[in-house]
Amino acid sequence: MGNDLAKTRDTQLVVAALVATVTFAAAITVPGGFKSEKGSEQGTPLLIHEAAFKAFVVTNAMAFTFSVSALFTHFGVLDNLLSQFKFFQRTIFFRTQLVSGILGYATLAMVIAFSTGSYVVLKPSRILAIVSYLVCPIFFYCIWAILNIKIYM
Repeated sequence: MGNDLAKTRDTQLVVAALVATVTFAAAITVPGGFKSEKGSEQGTPLLIHEAAFKAFVVTNAMAFTFSVSALFTHFGVLDNLLSQFKFFQRTIFFRTQLVSGILGYATLAMVIAFSTGSYVVLKPSRILAIVSYLVCPIFFYCIWAILNIKIYM
């Protein structure tokens, strides 16, 4: 059990770091770019008034926050790993489960951010925008289908 738990925690650490990196990069290089003309609006995102852009910003921030929370939770466990007491082992298991849940929310937020960011950028091409926007509901349907298949097997 200890080796499996350590592998799970290592995988979670990599996933959380990747989500944090990707969402940070997406926040810095926002979809559509920035206004470059000199003036009071220089540096403002071009698509700031689009609803899909606002949804992108919110869900991207949520994904970043969840992934960083998972990293903080993960590193909080490291102190406890030095101890061999059973109480700490239960704490590590509980925190590993907590990180799994947090990473699930981070992944969902990242999928929504991808879908809304793609939509707002591809909006001039109606067909591409609709297809990119459908990524999110298709993802949720696939997850639902996978979970339901496992239940009945």
